[in-house]
Amino acid sequence: MRRVRAERTVIILTIVFINICLLIPVWQSASNTQLRWQLAQSEQMLKAQEEKKMILTAAIAKQMTPEYLIEQSTVRNIVFTQIDSATASLVASNK
Repeated sequence: MRRVRAERTVIILTIVFINICLLIPVWQSASNTQLRWQLAQSEQMLKAQEEKKMILTAAIAKQMTPEYLIEQSTVRNIVFTQIDSATASLVASNK
């Protein structure tokens, strides 16, 4: 009776061990798939942020061009005047 019970226990433990051994690679594969998916999402977000940065940089560069300033001066009724070098040096040196 004890021998039969011991054999059953060994068989059940062997089946459980085999199932655990088969489950580990499946679990690792699922974890790797999830990590790859998260990495792909992070890369897409990074690309989107980089694209936004480039768009903002281009918009800032466009607004600093003389053509844009002249265009905006006509829209906002701003008049540009020539500053002579003596006044510019005084303003720059704060004298």
